[in-house]
Amino acid sequence: MISNNYSTADGKYDMFVHHTRYSQEIKSVMRSGTIYVTILREPTSLFQSMYSFYHFDKKYKCNLTQFITDRLSNISSNNQIKRYNNKLGINQMNWDLGMDTNNFENNDLINKHINMIERDFDFVMIFEYLDASLVLFAHFMQWPLEQMAYLPLNTRKNTYKQILSNVEIVRLKQVNMADNMLYTRFVQKFKEMINEYGIEKLKKGIKSLMAINQEVLEMCVQSMANKGYARTTSYKLKANTKTRCKYIAMNELKYTSHLREIQFERQKKFKALDELMNNN
Repeated sequence: MISNNYSTADGKYDMFVHHTRYSQEIKSVMRSGTIYVTILREPTSLFQSMYSFYHFDKKYKCNLTQFITDRLSNISSNNQIKRYNNKLGINQMNWDLGMDTNNFENNDLINKHINMIERDFDFVMIFEYLDASLVLFAHFMQWPLEQMAYLPLNTRKNTYKQILSNVEIVRLKQVNMADNMLYTRFVQKFKEMINEYGIEKLKKGIKSLMAINQEVLEMCVQSMANKGYARTTSYKLKANTKTRCKYIAMNELKYTSHLREIQFERQKKFKALDELMNNN
C-alpha cells in the first residue's frame, strides 16, 4: 500500500491507523510491541448504516426492506450475493478482520476466527459505548483523556434512517450470524473490562470526556449541517480557529492525504541527507 515515496528505511512502521482488511501479514510491517486495536458495532445497525452510506439502493435498485425480502430470503444463497465493490456486504466485521466468506455459516470456523481476533487484538472498542470505550482505551494506553477528544463524523440524523420491522431485524441477525457471534463475544469481554475498571470510575471518566468534547465544540464549531457524504454530519469552523480544530473536523480521506504530504516531504529530506552522507 505504501510507495517508495513514503516508505521507511527498514520497511517497518510504528503506527497503522486506517481502514484495512486484517491479515497476519500486517504483523510483518509493524514493529515489535505493536498494540492492535479495533472497534465493533452491533451487526444489524452496521448493515443498515452501510446500506445507506455506500448507496446500496442504487446498486441493488431497491431499498433496504426490499433487499431483505428479495435478496436475503434464502439463507443458503447469502454467500452468493456479491460483495459491493468486492469488499462490502454481510458479516462485514468478520470479513474486515480477515475471514473467508465461505466460512460465514460454519460455527466451528467462526469460533476459530473469533479466537484468533481475541488472541491478536489487545483492545476492542464497542461503537454503541464509544465514550466508555475511549475512557478505557486512554487508561489502557496510559494517555491523557484529552487525547480522546472528538467531533462525530460520518453520522446521520435519525430522520434519514429507515425504520425496520422486528421481522426484518431478526432476518438481518440471521444472515449476519458470524458478526453476531463476534459482537456477542466482545461485548462480554467489554463488560469484564468495565467491572475490572469500576463502573462508577468509568461514569466519571465519561462525564469528563463529554466536557472535553463540549469545549472542543464551542472552541471550534460555528455551525453544524448534514452536508457530508451521504448526508452525514459536517462542520463549519469558526474563523481563525486553531490547527487542532481543522484536523478534528476533517474527514478521514482528506486527513490521510494531508498526512501523506507531510510524510513525503519528510522522507524526501531524510533521503537527501542520507545520499549526501553516503556520497564519497
